Amino acid sequence: MKFIIAYDIANPRRLRRVAKRLEQSAVRVQKSVFVFHGTRHDLDAVKGDLVSLIDVAEDRLQAWPAHDPPGIVSWTAGVALPGRAMCAVLCPDRILYVEDPQ
Repeated sequence: MKFIIAYDIANPRRLRRVAKRLEQSAVRVQKSVFVFHGTRHDLDAVKGDLVSLIDVAEDRLQAWPAHDPPGIVSWTAGVALPGRAMCAVLCPDRILYVEDPQ
């Protein structure tokens, strides 16, 4: 399965640790957004590692299952981070990609 993992970490040191851990098992698609491919059990293992790195009173971790409906292929455009920003809006029936025009 594919999962989208995002975080908002208040402390720079914790942020670096979380990012480093995710870089070991997922693909960075934005500064704080990763795509993880694996089973639910694999995700639980990563979540356990991540929760041990954060302050649950200040930080936030989120993961959502991502499904590729038939006929929709994800794509990216532009340069890799840092560079032009691009965001993906995930809806139940489609994925919308928005690229910064500058």
